[in-house]
Amino acid sequence: HDRWMRSYGFAETDDERTVGSLIAGKDGRLPDLVHAHPADTVRDVVDIMSTYGVSQMPVLTAEPPVVIGEVVGAVEEKALLEHVFTGAAKMSDALTDFVGEPLPLIGVGESVSSARRAFGSADALLVVEDGKPVTVLTRHDLLSYLSE
Repeated sequence: HDRWMRSYGFAETDDERTVGSLIAGKDGRLPDLVHAHPADTVRDVVDIMSTYGVSQMPVLTAEPPVVIGEVVGAVEEKALLEHVFTGAAKMSDALTDFVGEPLPLIGVGESVSSARRAFGSADALLVVEDGKPVTVLTRHDLLSYLSE
């Protein structure tokens, strides 16, 4: 039960180094949830990714703050560009047909070591707090944090 609560961002661990402390950064605030919507065009999504310097992001049916049920999947730069290069996607196409599986979830209260384990099988994790997605955590974020 405690593990379930932590994975949905409800409970704290004894470990000081939590996912929350990792992503809150210098100013102690969580970064915004950079996201796309199914109706966005491929061009919109590429623009969002380059503006924010992200390579994967959740696809939402509403504007944040959202609940987990409003996360319909994720989009990954590598896969999206592959669709564009092969001609499967045009820049003017809606993202709908190119939405991938949702990112795995990790709670803000989970330990940094559990995040490290999760990166064994994922490039990015969707961080949840009180059952709501708040931001994306990447391997790069983890490396930056561990190197401080």
